[in-house]
Amino acid sequence: MAIKILHAGWEIWCGLSRAARLLVINALAFNLGFYMMMPYLAHHLGSGLELAGWAVGLVMGMRVFSQQGLFLLGGTLGDRLGYRAAIIGGCLIRSGGFALLGWAEQLPVLLLAAFLTGFAGALFTPCAQAYLAEECPHPAQRQQAFALHNLASEAGMLLGPLLGLWLTQSSYALTGWVSGGVFLLLTGLQWHYLPPHRSAVSHPRERVWQQWRTILRNRAFLCFTIFSAAYGVLFHQLYLSIPAFIHSQQQTATLLGSVFTVTALIGVLLQLPASLWVQRSLGVARGMGLGLACMGCSYLLISWLAAWPVLAVLSQAVLFSLGSILCYPLFSARLPHYAAPGLLASHYGFYASVGGVVALLSNLLIGLCLGASGTTPPEWIWYLLATCGLVAGCALYRQVEREISEVPTPQRSPA
Repeated sequence: MAIKILHAGWEIWCGLSRAARLLVINALAFNLGFYMMMPYLAHHLGSGLELAGWAVGLVMGMRVFSQQGLFLLGGTLGDRLGYRAAIIGGCLIRSGGFALLGWAEQLPVLLLAAFLTGFAGALFTPCAQAYLAEECPHPAQRQQAFALHNLASEAGMLLGPLLGLWLTQSSYALTGWVSGGVFLLLTGLQWHYLPPHRSAVSHPRERVWQQWRTILRNRAFLCFTIFSAAYGVLFHQLYLSIPAFIHSQQQTATLLGSVFTVTALIGVLLQLPASLWVQRSLGVARGMGLGLACMGCSYLLISWLAAWPVLAVLSQAVLFSLGSILCYPLFSARLPHYAAPGLLASHYGFYASVGGVVALLSNLLIGLCLGASGTTPPEWIWYLLATCGLVAGCALYRQVEREISEVPTPQRSPA
């Protein structure tokens, strides 16, 4: 079985263009460079530089805002300048931003570095997704390509913190230089091996506000974006509600680390089998619906197994991850179905910005309801998250299934 899966993965890889292969490699390197720094940034700012709590929050917030808030702008620039230029520029800016973030000690410089790293992500992420989508025009190949992309991302999430921990023990500045070096190397790879995309010569002629109005008038895309935003709501609770529960049960941070290790391992080991199952048996609509439903219902295990907190948290991580690998690549692969010609990166950017805003608002709401530090989170939160996954999953299933059924099947001409 494992040999068949590896063979299938190799066939998928060989079927991709040179540009698509480089974009998959980018996903590994992006997360490797990112996660060797970001998990340790707050500790470095607070303990290493001895900044006040508000200053730590400001730097962290600047990075998140400059990325999530500017995804639409980054995608729009990619549609106008070309994906290659935006990807190269994003890699170069993030290289400097991460090196500066590791070296800086004064708050204004730290804020500048945080802004640069966030804006770089807003620039190259939607453009890399749009480039990969257009390199794989057939829906089945696009699903396979984004499955490989997600697998590579999970591998970077797994390896990055381990490398970062080893480097940070010597110096956080060293971590910044190494991370910046990864993105500088990527800049060179894109410059030499990523060919100019055809979108670079057919950029939109409309004004920017007219492009954005076109997106806002696309009702089917807006529905898809809002329903898919449930993924971000559920995902970010791994950083909010789950740590609160672990802390309330007097468990160590090791258990939280195990959660991210489990999710990354499942992504690396089972992403291809899950994607092949979706393609051959389950279908896109069911894959999205079932994936979100599993992610939501995984939080019920926290309530049902609360008497055994370690079992509860690890079981939740397993079911959550299985749902995630089912649906997450499908979102990116499905999105081009809704995009107007010449505006694909803008649609990816809008999609990411809405997801970020919804995740932020849900974090604020749930954070207010978690109570004081060390107290057990209210049980209704787990049922609310389950409901969110089930409702969004059902809504996406109905929408996508209806859209697929409405596509006319080609009629065979008589012999």
